Amino acid sequence: VKDAGYCMVPTFKDNRGDDKDTTEHAIGYVAYYNEQIMEEGKKVPLLFCFHGGGDSAMCMTSVSGWYRVANKYNFLLISVEHHMNSTATEMQTVLAHLIKKYPVDTEQIYSTGFSMGGCKSWDMFQEYPKVFAGVAPMSATFEVGCNVFGQEVGPFNHDTIVPTFYVGGEVTPLPELPFQAQKCIDRVRYVFEVNDVIADYPVKLEEKDTWANPIYGIDGDTVCKIADPSRNSVLTLNLFESKNGCCYTIFGSVDNQSHEVRHHSCENAWKFLRQFRRLPDGTIVGGAFEDIKKLYEA
Repeated sequence: VKDAGYCMVPTFKDNRGDDKDTTEHAIGYVAYYNEQIMEEGKKVPLLFCFHGGGDSAMCMTSVSGWYRVANKYNFLLISVEHHMNSTATEMQTVLAHLIKKYPVDTEQIYSTGFSMGGCKSWDMFQEYPKVFAGVAPMSATFEVGCNVFGQEVGPFNHDTIVPTFYVGGEVTPLPELPFQAQKCIDRVRYVFEVNDVIADYPVKLEEKDTWANPIYGIDGDTVCKIADPSRNSVLTLNLFESKNGCCYTIFGSVDNQSHEVRHHSCENAWKFLRQFRRLPDGTIVGGAFEDIKKLYEA
C-alpha cells in the first residue's frame, strides 16, 4: 500500500524553512506498508525516511529501495515530504499523528535519511534520543550540536545511547567520511562517547596518510565486508563494541559509490536497526555484540 497523508503542526521558533514565519504549517508524507500487517491486530515498527535536499519523498523511497525493504520485512515506512521545512521538534507532532492513524509499536521507532535527510536523522539522535530505538543516517553530517539548518540546537544528547548505523560513499566529492573532513571525525568521536564504545577514537585528520584504516582511521572490533553484486561494490562495516557487551555502533563505507544511497546499504541498515527496542523508561534493549556480528558474518 502507498498512502499519502499530511498533518498540521505548530511552527517552532527553530524553524528556518519556508514556513518559518507561520504559526502552523502542513507536513506531508507517503506511507508504505504491506496491507496484512495492519489487519493482524499487532503493533508494527515505524521507520521515518528523510530525502536529500531538493529531492522528494517518493523519489527517495524509489531510488533507495527502502520500499522494497519495508515490503520484505513488514514494517511501516514513512517518507516525509520537504522535510527541510520542518524541525526535529515538529516531527514529534507528526509522530503523534501517525501513532493515532496506524498501529505503531512505540518501542520500535527509527529514523534514516540520505544527505540532508541524513543530517535530519542526526537531529533525532541529538534532540530526541529517547524517542528512537535507532538511527541510520547516510552520506552526511553537520558539525556536532548543529541541526539540519546548520544552527546550534542548545542542549543536546550526551548520555542516551542511540543505536547508530552510518554509511557513506568512498568516492564522493562531498564530506561524508572521516578522511574527508574534521566534522566527520568529530561526529564519530561524539557517537563513541554517547554510545559508550570501548575503543578510543584518537584520529587526527592531518595524520590521515598514516591511518591504519584509510577511511575511518581505525578498524572496528569486527570488520565485515558484504558484496553488492548489483553495483560491483563492497559495503565495509566497522562494528564497535560498547562497554556492556552490545554493539550499538556501526560505521561503514561503500567502494565504487559517490554521493548516493543504495538498496544494499538500506537493507543492511534495517537488519541492524530491527534488533533494538526503546522501552518506555528510555532504556535501549537488544544488540548483543556476538548477535550483531552473526548478522553480517553470515
